[in-house]
Amino acid sequence: MRLLTPADAEAYHSVRLQALHELPPAFGSLPETEPSISETAARLVVSDERCFLGAFQGEQLIGIIRISRYSAPNEKHRAYLAGLYVLPSFRCHGCGRALIHHALSWAANTPGIRRVNLTVVTQQEGAIRLYQSFGFRIYGTEQETFSRDGQFYDEYLMTLELDSGNNCNA
Repeated sequence: MRLLTPADAEAYHSVRLQALHELPPAFGSLPETEPSISETAARLVVSDERCFLGAFQGEQLIGIIRISRYSAPNEKHRAYLAGLYVLPSFRCHGCGRALIHHALSWAANTPGIRRVNLTVVTQQEGAIRLYQSFGFRIYGTEQETFSRDGQFYDEYLMTLELDSGNNCNA
């Protein structure tokens, strides 16, 4: 488990495209709108505002997640968790849990961040249970967030207060 850097752009891009093809309603973008590898490398520059984390098996990138601080000055107390994906053959072994744990640790150790938000498609029951095991709670539903092939998908809005005694080690 480590922070991803521009040197990981090709591997990240490959895993991200696999995620978009496998679970299209679970992500807010489409494969054809993903940035190029060079644009991806620019996004992977480590900053105080966001980080991309990767789980590895040897040299192979097998899981990804992003956590970003909101950019508006009056929203800097919040962060947003997004893009969790683990390659199918590596699921159910704690990789997703470890990625979330490291992302929440980054948020908890970033001065001023008090809350982490995320959205999750309502049909993603396993992901919802995983987020809830960390203390995330559903606070609303956004109707018809995405559409694909004539079907609409709703999303739960979830939040976690970092200073509420939750268990980031879940």
